[in-house]
Amino acid sequence: MSEPGHGQGHGIDAALFRQAMGRTASGVTVVTTDGDAGRGGVTVSSLCSLSMEPPSVLFCLHKGSRILPTLLANKVFVANILAHDQHRVADSFAGLIPELREDRFAVAEWDALHTGSPALRDALCRFDCRIASVFEFGTHHIIAGEVVALESLETKPLVYSNRGYHKLHVV
Repeated sequence: MSEPGHGQGHGIDAALFRQAMGRTASGVTVVTTDGDAGRGGVTVSSLCSLSMEPPSVLFCLHKGSRILPTLLANKVFVANILAHDQHRVADSFAGLIPELREDRFAVAEWDALHTGSPALRDALCRFDCRIASVFEFGTHHIIAGEVVALESLETKPLVYSNRGYHKLHVV
């Protein structure tokens, strides 16, 4: 008889792991890139700070992601942290809005900061980055970016948990 949470293989049941991770809350980020390899973007929920010296962030991207080759070739990205009212942007870059699949950027207005990658207007935060390191682990690439420019607004973040978007309420 196995202990709770354990199964075959690596010792953790994959369905139980996915269910538990789905219960956690995270901010919602759209990572965008532009350069010689083209323009693209993807919704991620794995962005976090990495270091203060140098200022840097990291996020994880599945090895099969259609944006990965473009991102790695361009070597730059903007991590657009979404504000509470930008769930449609998240859905567009997750490929969930059929009429926007050919031009996901049509969902909102964009600027450029330092690297030229698309920076979402009115995002909670915009971290303009150069790729510093890429690591492979399991099914994903871990991408570390050094922040070369940033902007931040005073508003509430969009939060994702239990397969849905939520607004942050201060208690």
